[in-house]
Amino acid sequence: MTDTLATWAPPADIVRVTRTREGTELYFPPRRMPEVALALGAFGVIGTALTGLTVAALLSALATPATLLMAVLLATFIVPFMVFGVMCIATAIYMVSNALHVRVDAEQIDTVRLVFGVIVKRRRIERSAIAAIEPEIASRYQSVFGATPIYQLVARSADQRRVVVAETLKGDTLMEQIRLLIENPLGSDTREKT
Repeated sequence: MTDTLATWAPPADIVRVTRTREGTELYFPPRRMPEVALALGAFGVIGTALTGLTVAALLSALATPATLLMAVLLATFIVPFMVFGVMCIATAIYMVSNALHVRVDAEQIDTVRLVFGVIVKRRRIERSAIAAIEPEIASRYQSVFGATPIYQLVARSADQRRVVVAETLKGDTLMEQIRLLIENPLGSDTREKT
């Protein structure tokens, strides 16, 4: 069997792989899955707009004490939906604007999370501290209309610290190839070949 890591190239809109002398760099660019963010954002806009219209209608009915009491009671049920809609919009914006840069070498894995190009989080885990690199199905990227699972890879340390080292990996094949790149950053496939 030939070394598939040397000839394999993942989809550039999901992950860009760069080999260096020290190891491997993975860049998960912004706008990886715009279809998921668009659906979530649309849901948030519709939910916020409908509850906003309801609150506006209630505010116009505040002429008498009886309608004021009714408006307060209804608002306690309606306003949480508006907050939920705003949270959906914020999550959709985050989903299309965040990027993940991962550097993997023989010593450690460094990750940098960027939102709108600004670093918001840095994580580092020593390779000697990694107990496992495990796939997880990322529920926020799943679609009820698609059968292909969307994975993220998480490096877990012995003390259960989690570091996301890959995300938005569509399907088992892409997830396994990226996991192989992370486990073998210098490109030597040490797994038994069949």
